[in-house]
Amino acid sequence: MSSLAFLSFLGNPSNATLEDKFQTVQLTTFYRKDGNLQFQDILIEYQLKTAKAESESVEASMGNPNEIAYNPNTNQVAGHLQRQEDLYQTNSLVFTHSDFSRKFKIFLTLKKDGKILSVKELTTTPPNPPAIPPNTIALPTISYETKRTLFTSGGIPTEYQVIYIKFQAGADLSAYTRLDAYIGRPNLISLAPDNYNVINYIKVSSYDKFSGYFLFLTPELNSAYKVIVVGSTAEAKGNRSIDTVPPPPPPSPCVGSVTAPTTIGNCATHCLLVDLVGNQMEYTAKTSIGTTAEEYLYIDSTSSTVSGGTGPANFAFTEHFSPIGIGTYQTDPRSFDVTTYNNACIVLSSYLVQDGPGGFRDSYLTGKVTVP
Repeated sequence: MSSLAFLSFLGNPSNATLEDKFQTVQLTTFYRKDGNLQFQDILIEYQLKTAKAESESVEASMGNPNEIAYNPNTNQVAGHLQRQEDLYQTNSLVFTHSDFSRKFKIFLTLKKDGKILSVKELTTTPPNPPAIPPNTIALPTISYETKRTLFTSGGIPTEYQVIYIKFQAGADLSAYTRLDAYIGRPNLISLAPDNYNVINYIKVSSYDKFSGYFLFLTPELNSAYKVIVVGSTAEAKGNRSIDTVPPPPPPSPCVGSVTAPTTIGNCATHCLLVDLVGNQMEYTAKTSIGTTAEEYLYIDSTSSTVSGGTGPANFAFTEHFSPIGIGTYQTDPRSFDVTTYNNACIVLSSYLVQDGPGGFRDSYLTGKVTVP
């Protein structure tokens, strides 16, 4: 895919009554050939003057120049052929059309709760088909990194697989006029016979020279992909490919949990006793006092979910004042039905306070217990 960078930095909004909230807008058109089909890809990159609020969204509408229009009376864009929203908050939107020679008009809008706050009008310039370089060149070696990241749209968080494709450190890319990466299913994506175009791909990404990578986002967290990178200079073309492996899932929040029956801590000083009888998991906090000199004693027990939510059993505590005899002190037992608890583990905690001639002392215990 070759690109002709038709750049637009627009200074005024389409409607003077709306506030101009866009710092910059850049429009670039790309020519692309997939087998015998020819396309144009239209990339819109923008920066806002201020950070976007949670209820705000950026949207672009594309249509024929004599059909699409913004109506200030209705505050709506009508007559569009395609519409895209920047769901992944990448500060960019992409349109694709099967006629690479057509010109389009685009309205870029900032919305809040569906109402347009700012609008920019753009007109595309069709890209020119590039000549395929006759010679061959070896592209620098490529590598990849993957991770999982949460993106929020409309207040709903969604986890995505993020894939970065990078050239080897120190690679000289100054001679390349085209650097594009294509991602697809390993058994489908391939180079066309001209060794310059890519067919059966899912998405294309242009090289970001400032960040130093190609970027892909996919909601398929566990999918593996093949990425083909195509580059060209004025005289030569080259390609590299790499197979990716999805990032491992995050560790379970219940890692480190112990099974019941168990003891958390040391009952000579401070512990939690946990037992499992049938479907009932029972626990109590316990301590031992070895002198009659203590003036104050407090011990409690509580449960919570691994995410910090309220647990299935009630808070329990016991408190004693002087005189306090030698012996074992514990909270009333608390229990819950494991068949009605939906998490894989539970967090049990206890706080102990003692005060006497030896001074103030406290202890905090917590541990995760597997819920069968």
